[in-house]
Amino acid sequence: MMPVFIGLTAALLMMALAIGQTMIAQREARARAMNEGQALVELNELMSATLSAETGQRGYLLTGEADYIAPLAEAGNRRARAITRLREIAGDSPEEDALREQLDRLDTMTFTKFAEIEDTLTLARAGFRNQAVALVRADFGKMQMDAIANEVARLAADRARLERESFARAEALERRLPPLVAVLSLLILAVVYAGFRAERRRSLAEVEADQAAALREANERAELLARELNHRVKNLFSVVLSIVSLSGRKQASRGEVVEDILARIRALSLAHATSQGGSHGAAHIGLAAVIARTIAPYDGADDSRARVRMAGPEVELPAQAATPIGLIVHELATNAVKYGALSAPGGTIEIAWDLREPPQEDEVPPEQTRQIVLIWTETGGPAIDPQAPPAGHGFGSQMTTQAAAQLGGSLEREWAASGVVVRLSFPLPAESRPARR
Repeated sequence: MMPVFIGLTAALLMMALAIGQTMIAQREARARAMNEGQALVELNELMSATLSAETGQRGYLLTGEADYIAPLAEAGNRRARAITRLREIAGDSPEEDALREQLDRLDTMTFTKFAEIEDTLTLARAGFRNQAVALVRADFGKMQMDAIANEVARLAADRARLERESFARAEALERRLPPLVAVLSLLILAVVYAGFRAERRRSLAEVEADQAAALREANERAELLARELNHRVKNLFSVVLSIVSLSGRKQASRGEVVEDILARIRALSLAHATSQGGSHGAAHIGLAAVIARTIAPYDGADDSRARVRMAGPEVELPAQAATPIGLIVHELATNAVKYGALSAPGGTIEIAWDLREPPQEDEVPPEQTRQIVLIWTETGGPAIDPQAPPAGHGFGSQMTTQAAAQLGGSLEREWAASGVVVRLSFPLPAESRPARR
C-alpha cells in the first residue's frame, strides 16, 4: 500500500507544481502588463511635457506674450516626475538594466532640450530676441525633439515587446497545462486503481487467513470433541463393566441380577443425557436433579445402604449449566468407580452443597452476590498416600477444570488418606431462581 500512496502523492505534487507554475506565470504577466502600461503612460507624459515646453518657447519668441512662458515651469516639473516614475518602474531588477540605460539617455536628452529652451528664453528676455529666433531656426531644437521622440518610441517598443513576451510565456504554460493535467489525472486514476487492486488482494488475503483460522479452530474443536467422545466411551465401558461386576456380587437370582444390571444401565443413560444438558427445552433445572440423575447409576451397589449421600438446598440453575455440572459429577463418579470409593465394597461418597455470601471486602458485581460451593468427599476406598497423590493431569482432569471455568468458577482436589475431596465453587447466575429452603 505504501508504493501506491507514494505514487499518488508524487502525481498530486506534480499537478500542483504545474498549476502553480501557470498561476505564477499569469501573475507575472499581469504585473508586467501593469508595469508596461504605466511605463507607456509616463513616456507619453514625458513627451507631452517636452512638447508643451517647446510650444511655449516658440509662442513666446513669435508673439512676445508672457502667457506662453507660464506653462514652462509646470512642464519641467512634469518631466522630472515622469523620469522619477520610470526609474521606479525599472526598480533594481537585473532584467531592467536596459531600461535604466535608456532612461539615463532620455533624461539627458530631455534635460538638454529644456536647457536649450531656457537659453533661448533668457536671450529673448535680455533683448536679443532675433538671436534667440535664429537659434530656433537653426533646427537644433528640432533635431533634439526628433531624437527624443525616437528614443521614446524605441523605449515604448521595448516595453511592448517585454509585455508580449511575458504573456507569451503565460500562454505557453497555459497550453501545456491541459495535457499535463490530463496525463496526471490518468496517472492518479492508475495509482488509485492499483491501490484498489492491492487493497482487494489484501482483503482477500485477510479473508483467506480468517477462513484458515476458522478452519483450524473448527479442526481443534472437532479434535477436542473426538477426544472427549473417546474418553466418554471408555468411561462408559468401564462403568458398564463395574455395574455388571458390582451387580454380580449380589446374592440374588439370575433374573434379579439381570434386571438390576438393566436398571443401572438405564440410569447411566439418563445420567449421560443429563451431562449433555438434556433438559427437554426447560429454561431452568434443579441442581439436585442434575446431581441425582448423573450419580444414580453408581448408587446402591448393594441392597444394605446407599453408597452416595446428597445434601443441600434446592437451587434452580439455567438449563445450560446442566452440561458442565453433569460433566463434572459424571467424571468424578467414573473415577470413583474405577479408582476411588466406589471401587471398594464399603466405599461411600458424600455430596454436599450450599449457598455462601462472599466476604465483605470482596468487590463482587450485584448479579453474583452469592457463591454455590459443592464438596465431593470419598471415604472407604483404596488408601491414598497424601505424599504421593495421583498426578491428576489427564484428559478427565482437564475436562472438569474447563467445565468449572464454563460456570465461571474453579475446581480444587485434595488427596486425603481416607479418599479424595473435591471442592467446586461457582457464582450463582443472575437468572437463577432463589434457593428454596
